[in-house]
Amino acid sequence: MQAGRRPERAILTSSFSVPYVCREVGLAHFFYAQTPGMNDLQQNIQQELADLDGEIDLVAIEQPRTDALRLFIDHPAGVDLALCEKVTHHLNHLRADYALEVSSPGPKYRRNATASESKESPQ
Repeated sequence: MQAGRRPERAILTSSFSVPYVCREVGLAHFFYAQTPGMNDLQQNIQQELADLDGEIDLVAIEQPRTDALRLFIDHPAGVDLALCEKVTHHLNHLRADYALEVSSPGPKYRRNATASESKESPQ
């Protein structure tokens, strides 16, 4: 690259005809393509998580490959490895068709706590 020359940037235009959804959680923005059947799958997973624990929130679901699902979950008490493992085991039937990854979007991107939750949690 020559001195004083700005690097070229890729420009993404609307020529890609894949519809997408953006969900804001805290400071994070999750963008994911809406593929046929994904909305139904997301609703089914959310219902199954509600059956497991009514406070688990399915923040986002990604499908990085056709045979993989990545779930981002949140919980008022926080998300730890035990909760991720519990969710993975509860959704075990999905592992027949998908490699399943369950994680948290991270403490920085947690949903806003209510006033009572904020008072109870030491920071």
